[in-house]
Amino acid sequence: MLLLIWSLAALGLAFCALLAWALYALLRMDPAWLNDLPGLAQRLPMQEWLNHAFPGWQGLLGWAVDTAHWMLGWAGAAAPVVAWIVFALCAFFVLGGAALLTLAVKLLRRKPLPARAAA
Repeated sequence: MLLLIWSLAALGLAFCALLAWALYALLRMDPAWLNDLPGLAQRLPMQEWLNHAFPGWQGLLGWAVDTAHWMLGWAGAAAPVVAWIVFALCAFFVLGGAALLTLAVKLLRRKPLPARAAA
């Protein structure tokens, strides 16, 4: 059981590293690619349905693009620090969970009864 717990913890740490790397790569991207989104949104196949279901979605998309532009510009400079913080928090929760499960297994494991002396 302990082998399974710590194998899953190692897999979780690998996932944390992958998540931190992906976040770093996203934050280091040039935010200029966001300017293409409103133009691409105009070519969506279900324009009428979107206009009917979500009135004003184009204005919301413009606001979201501007906000994402600002956030990527700000966070791009701090990308290494942000990625390390995300990795540290993720690793803390993975290792803490594995430690708690290990403690639970150790405490709940049956202890062998002492052998009786033959009469």
